[in-house]
Amino acid sequence: MNKETPRQASVSVTYQKAKKAGGTSKHPAAVMAEYNEGFSYTDPASGESDTVSITLTNIDLRWANKWMPKKGDKLTAKIIEKSWDKAGQKKTFYCGKFCLDDLSYTGPELTCTIGGVSVPEGNAFRSTARSKTWKKATLKEVAAEVAKKYHLKLQYTGGTIKLGTIEQSNEADSSFLTKVCQDYGMAIKIYSGKIVIYDKGQFESRKPVATLKKADLQDWSYNTTLVGTYTGAQIKYTSGKDDKEMKCVVGSGKRILNINEKVESLQEAQLKACAKVNAENEKAVTMSITIMANNRIAAGSTVNIKGLYQLSGKYFVDKVTHNISPDGAYTMALELHKCQKRISKATVMKEYQGQKKAVASKTATAQPAAGETLAVGDKVIVNGPAYWGGNGGKANQCSNMTMYITQILGSGYKYQYGVAKRKGGTRYGWCGKESLKKA
Repeated sequence: MNKETPRQASVSVTYQKAKKAGGTSKHPAAVMAEYNEGFSYTDPASGESDTVSITLTNIDLRWANKWMPKKGDKLTAKIIEKSWDKAGQKKTFYCGKFCLDDLSYTGPELTCTIGGVSVPEGNAFRSTARSKTWKKATLKEVAAEVAKKYHLKLQYTGGTIKLGTIEQSNEADSSFLTKVCQDYGMAIKIYSGKIVIYDKGQFESRKPVATLKKADLQDWSYNTTLVGTYTGAQIKYTSGKDDKEMKCVVGSGKRILNINEKVESLQEAQLKACAKVNAENEKAVTMSITIMANNRIAAGSTVNIKGLYQLSGKYFVDKVTHNISPDGAYTMALELHKCQKRISKATVMKEYQGQKKAVASKTATAQPAAGETLAVGDKVIVNGPAYWGGNGGKANQCSNMTMYITQILGSGYKYQYGVAKRKGGTRYGWCGKESLKKA
């Protein structure tokens, strides 16, 4: 980086007052910049909505008078980088649209701090209690209905999860949908007019977007604990016309999590048990770090930590907080958990007369969705025609071959996906999407 071209960062915020509010209806970005004393944007991976916080100087007292914010006002925020990665280069990072939900003042200067959250306008999504019974629905179908109700788009990445019968009992749509997703090992967040749902385990397996060395860490802390972490879990359920009691065990070892919850099928038992124990085990190794901003890193991505000896490794990004000061200093605070092998194997146990008998061993996975996205690094099962180099341009018929995706061509290619026998290995051949399913 040329020393004569320092990195610069600024915030572009447009403020739109609610229609029923009086006074000026809109404050453009140029006006907001005059008052900006500090900005932060928080991007969580799951369980929360994106949020922004803006601190405004109140030297002319407008923000405590005619411009006083009201709940229902809207914000649109962008972060603008100049010469950040390359001299003279300008990049815009879109934070999203937000509804004002928090307002505070401090004295004696009457400094104003505005907080916004990325949820639908109004309070119904988060606070209006509803009751409904869902029968034979999938998670995607439930999410699509909720999204449509609030004029949101649905972005769903993952397999088909059959829910059986579930009850929404005097509960807000936001908390209900979040709980259902978490019960089945799926992550959920609200971002810029969308409900985003994805398979956290699948995202953990993706290639790291950045490598962070010790010198890159302005501040950091590390924690590891065995308390609340497990080597396996077990859950009981009933099966068949005679309501035989079954036990589903995932993982093994001495630290077993006992789950007391009603389930209706083997798939439901497996998914819930694996989701619960994997969520608990994410607490085993965690890090909090502060770095100079790197917008390749977002919540839900992974990073490599290097140079910290046994603390090094691949980490999942649970939360990113972007902080920009009035002088243009731009840092990111990351909350991470270390990626470990997720528990997916389940053994179904049948109990009778005090005896136990193993009757099946399966892997807990959702059924692949018809339009499921495949990414480089994904483990797949190849069934069907595939083109292998050195076969004279002919396709072979493959049956249950385990491979890893190494390359993806444009959608115009019949054989779009390059695959290898091992992760990161040399490409072995080419397949069409119809020949692949996630392992």
